[in-house]
Parts: sequence; structure tokens; C-alpha cells
Amino acid sequence: EDTNVFRIAELRNPLSAPLLSGPADVYVDGEYILSTNIATVPPKGQMELGLGVEQAIKVARNTSYQEARSGRILVAFNELHHRIQIEIANRLSKEARIEVRERIPIPQEGAKVDVQIDRVTPEWEKYEQEERGTPIKGGYRWQVQVPSRGETTLSVDYTIKTYVDSELMGGNRRE
Repeated sequence: EDTNVFRIAELRNPLSAPLLSGPADVYVDGEYILSTNIATVPPKGQMELGLGVEQAIKVARNTSYQEARSGRILVAFNELHHRIQIEIANRLSKEARIEVRERIPIPQEGAKVDVQIDRVTPEWEKYEQEERGTPIKGGYRWQVQVPSRGETTLSVDYTIKTYVDSELMGGNRRE
């Protein structure tokens, strides 16, 4: 959805009493970042606090697509080969823990389409977004450490296979 990297602070309430809701000024390394309202956090409870866009981390998402025909004359298939490559550059003076989320198409029940993940680098895990209350299908995520002033590349290759006389609904929305 976005190539911006959003900073999120994960905090634990150190008190044995609730941290009450209200306004908060946020400072990072002595520098004022923003003012926000926080929700009540139970004793020793966890909270996440969005800190806005991190300008020192850049992300580029590049895609490529190639169509090929395979199979026999009587039963021929279109193979739609896709590659997604995500390049992350960390210009911070410290290592950054980055989570990147991606989705792969999921065929409808009974559709004569096959989606196969061919290669993923580095490994990723299924991600269904349940914690946000809006589950998704076909979701995956990478969780990587990007070294200070370093770069990391994530990639996935997948193939959509259809019968030659079939076409994907919605046209060419793959790029």
C-alpha cells in the first residue's frame, strides 16, 4: 500500500498500576517527535505507539511479469510468472528491525487456476492480520534486521497457471 516506513514504538507499562489515557509528548534521543493521545494501558501491559514516517529508511518495490505457454496441444496452460523484489536501505546510525507485508493472489473456490510460490528470499511467514480485526487471505510477512547504513533485498517468485482458453478477471492488474 505504501513505500513509506512507519516507526512504531512497542512499550511496556513499568508500573504496577494502570497507565491512564491522555495526552503524551514523545521524544526520541532527546528530540521532540510528536504529541499524541494514548489509551489506558493495564499494569505491566503492552502498547504500541505510532511515531510517523522514518525518512532515513527507504523502500523500493519492483515487479516483473512474464507470460509463457506450457503443456501439450490438447491441454495447454498459460503460466504467468511474477517476481516481486523489495529493496530496503537503512540510513540510520543503528540497526533497524523491519516488517514487510505482501499478498499473493488466492483463487476463488472452484476456480480453474493454480497459484504456486516458486522461491522466497529470505524466508517469510503467513500473515493474516488478525490483530487488526480485518483478516486478509494470501498475506505473508518478512521480519528482517537491516544493518546500520546497510541494504537488504527481499524477493518472491510465484506462478499463476490457467488453461489457455481462460483469462483472469479484472484484466492485467499485475504490474
